[in-house]
Amino acid sequence: MILPPKDTEQLLFIENTLRFYKLPSMLEYLKEIDWVEVSRMAGLSIAVAAGQVIVYKMILKLFKKIINPFILNKSRNNFSGIKFRNYTLLTSARLVHIGFFCSKAIMYALLLISFYISITLLFGIYPGTRSFALALFHGLLNPFLSIVQSCIAYIPNLLRIVVIVVITRYLIKFARVVMKEIEEKRLVIHGFYPDWAPATFNLIRFLAYAFMIILIFPLLPDSESTAFRGVSVFLGILLSLGSTTIISNVVAGLVLTYMRSFKMDDRVKVGEVIGDVVEKTPFAVRIKTNKKEIVTVPNSTLLSSNVVNYSTSGDEKHGVIIFMPVTVCYDVPWRRAVDLMTEAAKKTEGVLHEPAPFVLMKNLGNDASDMELNVYTNEPENQPRIFSELNKNIRDIFEANGISMTVPRLVDVV
Repeated sequence: MILPPKDTEQLLFIENTLRFYKLPSMLEYLKEIDWVEVSRMAGLSIAVAAGQVIVYKMILKLFKKIINPFILNKSRNNFSGIKFRNYTLLTSARLVHIGFFCSKAIMYALLLISFYISITLLFGIYPGTRSFALALFHGLLNPFLSIVQSCIAYIPNLLRIVVIVVITRYLIKFARVVMKEIEEKRLVIHGFYPDWAPATFNLIRFLAYAFMIILIFPLLPDSESTAFRGVSVFLGILLSLGSTTIISNVVAGLVLTYMRSFKMDDRVKVGEVIGDVVEKTPFAVRIKTNKKEIVTVPNSTLLSSNVVNYSTSGDEKHGVIIFMPVTVCYDVPWRRAVDLMTEAAKKTEGVLHEPAPFVLMKNLGNDASDMELNVYTNEPENQPRIFSELNKNIRDIFEANGISMTVPRLVDVV
Protein backbone atom coordinates (compact mmCIF):
# COMPACT_ATOMS: atom_id res chain seq x y z
CA MET A 1 0.00 0.00 0.00
CA ILE A 2 1.29 3.54 -0.89
CA LEU A 3 1.20 5.95 2.09
CA PRO A 4 0.08 9.58 1.53
CA PRO A 5 2.87 12.23 1.49
CA LYS A 6 3.31 14.06 4.80
CA ASP A 7 4.71 17.41 3.60
CA THR A 8 5.37 19.50 0.55
CA GLU A 9 9.02 18.43 0.22
CA GLN A 10 8.10 14.79 -0.09
CA LEU A 11 5.44 15.65 -2.65
CA LEU A 12 7.92 17.63 -4.72
CA PHE A 13 10.42 14.76 -4.50
CA ILE A 14 7.84 12.32 -5.81
CA GLU A 15 6.81 14.70 -8.59
CA ASN A 16 10.42 15.18 -9.71
CA THR A 17 11.05 11.43 -9.61
CA LEU A 18 7.98 10.69 -11.69
CA ARG A 19 8.86 13.39 -14.21
CA PHE A 20 12.40 11.99 -14.45
CA TYR A 21 11.02 8.52 -15.31
CA LYS A 22 8.37 10.06 -17.58
CA LEU A 23 5.39 8.83 -15.60
CA PRO A 24 3.01 11.75 -15.51
CA SER A 25 -0.05 9.44 -15.49
CA MET A 26 1.03 7.87 -12.23
CA LEU A 27 1.46 11.34 -10.76
CA GLU A 28 -2.06 12.28 -11.73
CA TYR A 29 -3.37 8.98 -10.26
CA LEU A 30 -1.71 9.64 -6.92
CA LYS A 31 -3.21 13.09 -6.78
CA GLU A 32 -6.69 11.69 -7.43
CA ILE A 33 -6.53 8.93 -4.79
CA ASP A 34 -8.89 9.31 -1.83
CA TRP A 35 -6.71 7.96 0.91
CA VAL A 36 -9.57 7.94 3.38
CA GLU A 37 -11.54 5.62 1.10
CA VAL A 38 -8.49 3.43 0.67
CA SER A 39 -8.10 3.16 4.41
CA ARG A 40 -11.79 2.36 4.80
CA MET A 41 -11.62 -0.44 2.21
CA ALA A 42 -8.50 -1.87 3.84
CA GLY A 43 -10.20 -1.82 7.22
CA LEU A 44 -13.30 -3.53 5.83
CA SER A 45 -11.13 -6.20 4.23
CA ILE A 46 -9.36 -6.85 7.52
CA ALA A 47 -12.77 -7.00 9.29
CA VAL A 48 -14.15 -9.50 6.76
CA ALA A 49 -11.07 -11.71 7.10
CA ALA A 50 -11.24 -11.54 10.89
CA GLY A 51 -14.97 -12.33 10.77
CA GLN A 52 -14.30 -15.34 8.57
CA VAL A 53 -11.72 -16.64 11.05
CA ILE A 54 -14.15 -16.13 13.94
CA VAL A 55 -17.02 -17.87 12.10
CA TYR A 56 -14.68 -20.75 11.16
CA LYS A 57 -13.67 -21.28 14.78
CA MET A 58 -17.26 -20.95 16.02
CA ILE A 59 -18.52 -23.57 13.56
CA LEU A 60 -15.75 -25.99 14.51
CA LYS A 61 -16.42 -25.42 18.20
CA LEU A 62 -20.19 -25.83 17.73
CA PHE A 63 -19.84 -29.24 16.13
CA LYS A 64 -16.89 -30.59 18.11
CA LYS A 65 -17.98 -29.36 21.55
CA ILE A 66 -21.77 -29.46 21.34
CA ILE A 67 -23.33 -31.37 18.43
CA ASN A 68 -21.00 -34.40 18.25
CA PRO A 69 -21.04 -35.00 22.05
CA PHE A 70 -24.85 -34.62 21.95
CA ILE A 71 -25.10 -37.34 19.26
CA LEU A 72 -22.79 -39.62 21.23
CA ASN A 73 -24.70 -39.16 24.50
CA LYS A 74 -28.06 -39.68 22.83
CA SER A 75 -26.83 -42.84 21.13
CA ARG A 76 -26.03 -44.44 24.47
CA ASN A 77 -29.51 -43.82 25.85
CA ASN A 78 -31.99 -43.58 22.96
CA PHE A 79 -30.49 -45.22 19.87
CA SER A 80 -31.61 -48.86 20.07
CA GLY A 81 -31.52 -49.42 16.33
CA ILE A 82 -34.17 -49.48 13.64
CA LYS A 83 -36.02 -52.79 13.24
CA PHE A 84 -38.54 -54.03 10.70
CA ARG A 85 -40.40 -56.96 12.23
CA ASN A 86 -37.62 -59.34 13.29
CA TYR A 87 -34.88 -57.84 11.12
CA THR A 88 -32.56 -55.08 12.35
CA LEU A 89 -32.15 -52.61 9.52
CA LEU A 90 -29.72 -50.31 11.36
CA THR A 91 -27.89 -51.06 14.57
CA SER A 92 -27.21 -48.40 17.18
CA ALA A 93 -23.53 -48.26 16.18
CA ARG A 94 -24.45 -47.74 12.53
CA LEU A 95 -26.90 -44.99 13.52
CA VAL A 96 -24.11 -43.23 15.43
CA HIS A 97 -21.86 -43.42 12.35
CA ILE A 98 -24.66 -41.99 10.21
CA GLY A 99 -25.20 -39.21 12.74
CA PHE A 100 -21.52 -38.28 12.73
CA PHE A 101 -21.43 -38.40 8.92
CA CYS A 102 -24.42 -36.04 8.65
CA SER A 103 -22.85 -33.74 11.27
CA LYS A 104 -19.59 -33.59 9.33
CA ALA A 105 -21.40 -32.95 6.03
CA ILE A 106 -23.40 -30.07 7.56
CA MET A 107 -20.25 -28.62 9.13
CA TYR A 108 -18.36 -28.60 5.83
CA ALA A 109 -21.40 -27.11 4.08
CA LEU A 110 -21.57 -24.26 6.60
CA LEU A 111 -17.84 -23.62 6.28
CA LEU A 112 -18.12 -23.52 2.50
CA ILE A 113 -21.08 -21.13 2.63
CA SER A 114 -19.31 -18.81 5.07
CA PHE A 115 -16.18 -18.78 2.88
CA TYR A 116 -18.32 -18.06 -0.21
CA ILE A 117 -20.01 -15.15 1.57
CA SER A 118 -16.65 -13.79 2.75
CA ILE A 119 -15.21 -13.86 -0.78
CA THR A 120 -18.32 -12.12 -2.08
CA LEU A 121 -18.01 -9.39 0.57
CA LEU A 122 -14.31 -8.90 -0.15
CA PHE A 123 -14.95 -8.48 -3.86
CA GLY A 124 -17.78 -6.08 -3.07
CA ILE A 125 -15.54 -3.76 -1.09
CA TYR A 126 -13.38 -2.68 -4.06
CA PRO A 127 -14.92 -0.81 -7.00
CA GLY A 128 -12.98 -2.81 -9.59
CA THR A 129 -14.36 -6.17 -8.39
CA ARG A 130 -17.88 -5.20 -7.41
CA SER A 131 -19.33 -6.55 -10.64
CA PHE A 132 -17.70 -9.91 -9.89
CA ALA A 133 -19.08 -9.80 -6.34
CA LEU A 134 -22.52 -9.08 -7.72
CA ALA A 135 -22.22 -12.10 -10.02
CA LEU A 136 -21.20 -14.30 -7.07
CA PHE A 137 -24.11 -12.97 -5.03
CA HIS A 138 -26.63 -13.69 -7.75
CA GLY A 139 -24.99 -17.06 -8.38
CA LEU A 140 -25.85 -18.02 -4.80
CA LEU A 141 -29.17 -16.20 -4.53
CA ASN A 142 -30.76 -17.03 -7.87
CA PRO A 143 -30.68 -20.84 -7.51
CA PHE A 144 -32.08 -20.53 -3.98
CA LEU A 145 -34.88 -18.23 -5.14
CA SER A 146 -35.57 -20.52 -8.08
CA ILE A 147 -35.88 -23.52 -5.78
CA VAL A 148 -38.18 -21.61 -3.42
CA GLN A 149 -40.37 -20.42 -6.28
CA SER A 150 -40.54 -23.92 -7.76
CA CYS A 151 -41.51 -25.38 -4.38
CA ILE A 152 -44.24 -22.77 -3.91
CA ALA A 153 -45.56 -23.37 -7.43
CA TYR A 154 -45.57 -27.15 -6.84
CA ILE A 155 -47.66 -26.98 -3.63
CA PRO A 156 -51.05 -27.50 -5.42
CA ASN A 157 -49.79 -30.63 -7.18
CA LEU A 158 -48.23 -31.84 -3.95
CA LEU A 159 -51.56 -31.47 -2.16
CA ARG A 160 -53.26 -33.46 -4.93
CA ILE A 161 -50.66 -36.22 -4.58
CA VAL A 162 -51.18 -36.32 -0.79
CA VAL A 163 -54.96 -36.58 -1.22
CA ILE A 164 -54.60 -39.40 -3.78
CA VAL A 165 -52.17 -41.34 -1.57
CA VAL A 166 -54.36 -40.95 1.53
CA ILE A 167 -57.52 -42.07 -0.28
CA THR A 168 -55.71 -45.07 -1.80
CA ARG A 169 -54.27 -46.04 1.57
CA TYR A 170 -57.66 -46.03 3.30
CA LEU A 171 -59.31 -47.90 0.45
CA ILE A 172 -56.67 -50.64 0.80
CA LYS A 173 -57.22 -50.73 4.58
CA PHE A 174 -60.97 -51.09 4.03
CA ALA A 175 -60.42 -53.91 1.52
CA ARG A 176 -58.07 -55.64 3.98
CA VAL A 177 -60.69 -55.56 6.74
CA VAL A 178 -63.45 -56.87 4.47
CA MET A 179 -61.30 -59.69 3.04
CA LYS A 180 -60.13 -60.64 6.55
CA GLU A 181 -63.73 -60.97 7.67
CA ILE A 182 -64.52 -63.15 4.66
CA GLU A 183 -61.42 -65.30 5.18
CA GLU A 184 -62.32 -65.93 8.83
CA LYS A 185 -65.94 -66.67 7.78
CA ARG A 186 -67.44 -63.87 9.86
CA LEU A 187 -68.75 -62.28 6.67
CA VAL A 188 -70.43 -64.65 4.22
CA ILE A 189 -71.03 -63.65 0.61
CA HIS A 190 -72.91 -66.16 -1.52
CA GLY A 191 -70.67 -67.53 -4.26
CA PHE A 192 -67.49 -66.02 -2.79
CA TYR A 193 -65.33 -68.63 -1.05
CA PRO A 194 -63.16 -67.76 1.97
CA ASP A 195 -59.99 -69.06 0.31
CA TRP A 196 -60.46 -66.44 -2.41
CA ALA A 197 -60.04 -63.59 0.09
CA PRO A 198 -56.18 -63.35 0.21
CA ALA A 199 -55.80 -63.47 -3.58
CA THR A 200 -58.64 -60.97 -4.05
CA PHE A 201 -57.08 -58.58 -1.57
CA ASN A 202 -53.70 -58.79 -3.34
CA LEU A 203 -55.43 -58.11 -6.66
CA ILE A 204 -57.32 -55.11 -5.24
CA ARG A 205 -54.13 -53.74 -3.69
CA PHE A 206 -52.21 -54.10 -6.95
CA LEU A 207 -54.93 -52.39 -8.97
CA ALA A 208 -55.26 -49.60 -6.39
CA TYR A 209 -51.53 -48.87 -6.43
CA ALA A 210 -51.42 -49.04 -10.23
CA PHE A 211 -54.32 -46.58 -10.49
CA MET A 212 -52.64 -44.33 -7.91
CA ILE A 213 -49.40 -44.26 -9.94
CA ILE A 214 -51.36 -43.44 -13.10
CA LEU A 215 -52.99 -40.48 -11.33
CA ILE A 216 -49.77 -39.25 -9.70
CA PHE A 217 -47.51 -39.60 -12.72
CA PRO A 218 -48.68 -36.41 -14.55
CA LEU A 219 -48.34 -34.44 -11.29
CA LEU A 220 -44.64 -35.23 -10.81
CA PRO A 221 -42.08 -32.46 -11.45
CA ASP A 222 -40.87 -32.32 -15.07
CA SER A 223 -43.20 -35.15 -16.04
CA GLU A 224 -43.64 -33.48 -19.43
CA SER A 225 -39.92 -33.25 -20.12
CA THR A 226 -38.34 -35.29 -22.92
CA ALA A 227 -35.84 -36.95 -20.55
CA PHE A 228 -38.58 -38.05 -18.16
CA ARG A 229 -40.62 -39.52 -20.99
CA GLY A 230 -37.57 -41.25 -22.42
CA VAL A 231 -36.81 -42.95 -19.12
CA SER A 232 -40.45 -43.98 -18.76
CA VAL A 233 -40.51 -45.53 -22.23
CA PHE A 234 -37.21 -47.32 -21.57
CA LEU A 235 -38.51 -48.82 -18.31
CA GLY A 236 -41.73 -49.84 -20.03
CA ILE A 237 -39.81 -51.67 -22.75
CA LEU A 238 -37.67 -53.47 -20.17
CA LEU A 239 -40.74 -54.60 -18.24
CA SER A 240 -42.57 -55.74 -21.35
CA LEU A 241 -39.59 -57.75 -22.64
CA GLY A 242 -38.41 -59.23 -19.35
CA SER A 243 -41.63 -59.93 -17.48
CA THR A 244 -43.58 -62.09 -19.94
CA THR A 245 -42.97 -65.29 -17.99
CA ILE A 246 -43.52 -63.55 -14.65
CA ILE A 247 -46.85 -62.08 -15.74
CA SER A 248 -48.01 -65.41 -17.17
CA ASN A 249 -47.19 -67.14 -13.87
CA VAL A 250 -49.00 -64.46 -11.85
CA VAL A 251 -52.10 -64.65 -14.06
CA ALA A 252 -52.00 -68.46 -13.90
CA GLY A 253 -51.78 -68.25 -10.10
CA LEU A 254 -54.89 -66.07 -9.98
CA VAL A 255 -56.77 -68.44 -12.30
CA LEU A 256 -55.79 -71.45 -10.18
CA THR A 257 -56.95 -69.66 -7.03
CA TYR A 258 -60.37 -68.89 -8.43
CA MET A 259 -60.60 -72.36 -9.98
CA ARG A 260 -60.04 -73.76 -6.45
CA SER A 261 -57.98 -76.63 -7.82
CA PHE A 262 -56.27 -77.11 -4.47
CA LYS A 263 -55.39 -75.34 -1.25
CA MET A 264 -52.66 -75.56 1.33
CA ASP A 265 -51.83 -79.05 2.70
CA ASP A 266 -53.85 -80.80 -0.03
CA ARG A 267 -52.44 -84.00 -1.50
CA VAL A 268 -52.13 -83.43 -5.25
CA LYS A 269 -50.66 -85.08 -8.31
CA VAL A 270 -49.15 -82.94 -11.08
CA GLY A 271 -47.67 -85.04 -13.86
CA GLU A 272 -45.39 -87.50 -12.12
CA VAL A 273 -45.15 -85.43 -8.94
CA ILE A 274 -47.30 -86.53 -5.98
CA GLY A 275 -47.16 -84.72 -2.67
CA ASP A 276 -48.62 -82.13 -0.30
CA VAL A 277 -48.93 -78.45 -1.15
CA VAL A 278 -46.72 -76.64 1.37
CA GLU A 279 -46.48 -73.18 -0.20
CA LYS A 280 -48.37 -71.06 -2.71
CA THR A 281 -46.76 -67.95 -4.18
CA PRO A 282 -47.84 -65.64 -7.01
CA PHE A 283 -45.30 -67.36 -9.27
CA ALA A 284 -45.12 -71.02 -8.27
CA VAL A 285 -46.36 -73.78 -5.96
CA ARG A 286 -44.10 -75.94 -3.81
CA ILE A 287 -45.01 -79.58 -3.27
CA LYS A 288 -43.44 -81.88 -0.67
CA THR A 289 -43.27 -85.48 -1.93
CA ASN A 290 -43.35 -88.66 0.12
CA LYS A 291 -39.55 -88.65 0.06
CA LYS A 292 -39.55 -85.17 1.71
CA GLU A 293 -38.40 -83.58 -1.54
CA ILE A 294 -39.57 -80.04 -2.29
CA VAL A 295 -40.64 -79.72 -5.93
CA THR A 296 -41.32 -76.22 -7.30
CA VAL A 297 -43.91 -76.15 -10.06
CA PRO A 298 -44.54 -72.86 -11.94
CA ASN A 299 -48.15 -71.69 -11.97
CA SER A 300 -48.20 -71.64 -15.77
CA THR A 301 -47.25 -75.35 -15.77
CA LEU A 302 -50.00 -76.14 -13.30
CA LEU A 303 -52.54 -74.31 -15.43
CA SER A 304 -51.60 -76.32 -18.51
CA SER A 305 -51.44 -79.68 -16.67
CA ASN A 306 -54.00 -82.05 -15.21
CA VAL A 307 -54.02 -81.59 -11.44
CA VAL A 308 -55.40 -84.45 -9.34
CA ASN A 309 -56.46 -83.40 -5.84
CA TYR A 310 -56.76 -86.43 -3.60
CA SER A 311 -57.82 -84.38 -0.58
CA THR A 312 -61.00 -83.08 -2.20
CA SER A 313 -61.75 -85.93 -4.58
CA GLY A 314 -64.03 -87.74 -2.12
CA ASP A 315 -66.28 -86.81 0.75
CA GLU A 316 -65.71 -87.16 4.50
CA LYS A 317 -67.84 -90.32 4.68
CA HIS A 318 -66.55 -92.30 1.71
CA GLY A 319 -63.12 -90.76 1.18
CA VAL A 320 -61.30 -91.43 -2.10
CA ILE A 321 -60.64 -94.60 -4.05
CA ILE A 322 -57.09 -95.81 -4.52
CA PHE A 323 -56.28 -98.88 -6.56
CA MET A 324 -53.48 -101.29 -7.31
CA PRO A 325 -53.07 -104.01 -9.98
CA VAL A 326 -52.87 -107.67 -8.98
CA THR A 327 -52.04 -110.53 -11.41
CA VAL A 328 -53.56 -113.95 -10.59
CA CYS A 329 -52.79 -117.25 -12.34
CA TYR A 330 -55.59 -119.16 -14.06
CA ASP A 331 -55.07 -122.12 -11.75
CA VAL A 332 -56.53 -120.03 -8.95
CA PRO A 333 -60.33 -119.63 -9.05
CA TRP A 334 -60.99 -115.97 -9.67
CA ARG A 335 -63.82 -115.76 -7.12
CA ARG A 336 -61.55 -117.14 -4.43
CA ALA A 337 -58.84 -114.65 -5.44
CA VAL A 338 -61.35 -111.79 -5.19
CA ASP A 339 -62.45 -112.89 -1.70
CA LEU A 340 -58.84 -113.20 -0.50
CA MET A 341 -57.87 -109.76 -1.86
CA THR A 342 -60.97 -108.20 -0.26
CA GLU A 343 -60.10 -109.82 3.07
CA ALA A 344 -56.50 -108.57 2.80
CA ALA A 345 -57.76 -105.05 2.09
CA LYS A 346 -59.99 -105.03 5.19
CA LYS A 347 -56.97 -105.93 7.35
CA THR A 348 -55.04 -102.92 6.06
CA GLU A 349 -54.85 -99.88 8.29
CA GLY A 350 -56.29 -96.77 6.64
CA VAL A 351 -58.73 -98.69 4.39
CA LEU A 352 -62.45 -98.09 5.03
CA HIS A 353 -64.72 -101.09 5.53
CA GLU A 354 -67.70 -99.10 4.32
CA PRO A 355 -67.94 -98.74 1.40
CA ALA A 356 -66.37 -102.16 1.03
CA PRO A 357 -63.32 -102.83 -1.15
CA PHE A 358 -64.04 -104.25 -4.60
CA VAL A 359 -62.08 -105.93 -7.39
CA LEU A 360 -62.30 -105.27 -11.11
CA MET A 361 -61.28 -107.77 -13.79
CA LYS A 362 -59.14 -105.61 -16.07
CA ASN A 363 -57.73 -108.06 -18.62
CA LEU A 364 -57.52 -111.75 -19.50
CA GLY A 365 -54.00 -112.51 -20.55
CA ASN A 366 -52.44 -115.64 -22.04
CA ASP A 367 -51.30 -117.07 -18.71
CA ALA A 368 -52.97 -114.94 -16.04
CA SER A 369 -55.80 -112.52 -15.40
CA ASP A 370 -55.11 -108.90 -14.56
CA MET A 371 -57.23 -107.65 -11.70
CA GLU A 372 -57.49 -104.28 -9.96
CA LEU A 373 -58.08 -103.97 -6.21
CA ASN A 374 -59.98 -100.77 -5.29
CA VAL A 375 -60.26 -99.53 -1.70
CA TYR A 376 -61.70 -96.44 0.00
CA THR A 377 -59.57 -94.33 2.32
CA ASN A 378 -59.75 -91.05 4.19
CA GLU A 379 -55.97 -90.83 4.28
CA PRO A 380 -54.86 -90.12 0.71
CA GLU A 381 -51.65 -88.56 2.04
CA ASN A 382 -50.65 -92.04 3.32
CA GLN A 383 -50.93 -93.80 -0.04
CA PRO A 384 -47.37 -95.23 -0.03
CA ARG A 385 -47.91 -96.84 3.39
CA ILE A 386 -51.38 -98.14 2.44
CA PHE A 387 -50.08 -99.69 -0.80
CA SER A 388 -47.20 -101.30 1.08
CA GLU A 389 -49.55 -102.77 3.70
CA LEU A 390 -51.89 -104.02 0.99
CA ASN A 391 -49.05 -105.82 -0.79
CA LYS A 392 -47.91 -107.42 2.47
CA ASN A 393 -51.40 -108.54 3.46
CA ILE A 394 -52.20 -109.95 -0.01
CA ARG A 395 -48.98 -111.95 -0.03
CA ASP A 396 -49.52 -113.24 3.50
CA ILE A 397 -53.10 -114.33 2.87
CA PHE A 398 -52.22 -115.92 -0.48
CA GLU A 399 -49.33 -117.88 1.06
CA ALA A 400 -51.50 -118.91 4.01
CA ASN A 401 -54.02 -120.41 1.58
CA GLY A 402 -51.34 -122.16 -0.48
CA ILE A 403 -51.60 -119.89 -3.49
CA SER A 404 -48.39 -119.18 -5.33
CA MET A 405 -47.77 -115.63 -6.55
CA THR A 406 -45.61 -116.92 -9.42
CA VAL A 407 -47.10 -116.44 -12.86
CA PRO A 408 -46.03 -119.11 -15.41
CA ARG A 409 -44.60 -117.84 -18.62
CA LEU A 410 -45.34 -119.52 -21.96
CA VAL A 411 -42.31 -120.17 -24.17
CA ASP A 412 -42.80 -120.30 -27.92
CA VAL A 413 -41.17 -123.38 -29.46
CA VAL A 414 -39.98 -122.89 -32.97
